[in-house]
Amino acid sequence: MRTGRDADAARSTDTTGILDEVLSAFTRALRQQGNQLISRPEVAEQLAGQVASVLDDVAAQLRLPDTFRITLTGEARLPSVEIGAQRAEHGIHPVESLRAAITLFEVGLPIISREFAPTDSISATRISKLFHEAIMARVAVGSLSYVTFLMTKLQESRQEERRRIARELHDRVLHGMSLTLHRLDLNRHYAEHDQARARANLDSAVEYLGEAVRTVQQLSAELRRCVGEEGLASALREYLKVTTPPSVRVSLRITGDAKALPPDTTEELYLILREAVRNALRHAAPRRLDVTVNAAATEVRAVVSDDGRGFDSSGPYRAGGGLPSMRERALLLRGRLSVVSEPGRGTRVEVRVPLMKSGL
Repeated sequence: MRTGRDADAARSTDTTGILDEVLSAFTRALRQQGNQLISRPEVAEQLAGQVASVLDDVAAQLRLPDTFRITLTGEARLPSVEIGAQRAEHGIHPVESLRAAITLFEVGLPIISREFAPTDSISATRISKLFHEAIMARVAVGSLSYVTFLMTKLQESRQEERRRIARELHDRVLHGMSLTLHRLDLNRHYAEHDQARARANLDSAVEYLGEAVRTVQQLSAELRRCVGEEGLASALREYLKVTTPPSVRVSLRITGDAKALPPDTTEELYLILREAVRNALRHAAPRRLDVTVNAAATEVRAVVSDDGRGFDSSGPYRAGGGLPSMRERALLLRGRLSVVSEPGRGTRVEVRVPLMKSGL
């Protein structure tokens, strides 16, 4: 065991070796766990930077020589706040970061304890505490930026939804009411001397008015943002009843105990499914629409599928149609959203949300 100045000198010259050893053990453990973080090259580079930064903090707190400092470049230089936002964009939940943090502590502590050579139990405890605090400080900042990023995106999607509803009211409802008034005026004009035209204009007025009423009903259903005490099945059934035209065969099948789902999961899941149904009816012109929800003990899985016109799911359409907000809502629930579609072959939207077990 090295002591005194000789130990400090050895520590300053062995910095790269410590980092390489910790990083090697860390990445090997993540691969064995199947952690998502290690599967992306840019994220792996960020991990290296985070490990180096953690060791740097510990060295600074232990007042080791400045030569211990590690120079970071590229992705490794990103602060935790930017890393959290990037992981949100890539669909990597903070739980994966927390698991990685626990792994780093488990594999890294024996190495740095050996290299920093504490002389007593108090010194060993201090090194352990500093190492743990440096790791968790980065997890906390990254998780906060992750949530902030998603909440900002959700707020943007809500604003876009309001603008869309305003356009619907103006373009469909107001336009339909204007046409209705115009047809009623023509009906009054032709009522005395041209009964056939009067009748035709009255029929058109009824048609335009009926379309406006249906649009208002649909918008009212879309504005419903709360499942409430009636439960997910009732909310979905009512939405499908109001929004699905008679020409579309629709089915709703729910298995498992959906009423036992956590309230936040139920609400967000309803909004995801509602958006998927709206997209299908608005853009796909389907003849059939199927909605299924399976609430199991550890996961809830829901699918909205149609036999409509479909689209290239790898193309630019993926950025539209409410898909980003659906994906972000799924991520907030630690879930996954997948969209499979081909032109002329329909669309399948699937969301999987893990359920937390009770207890520790």
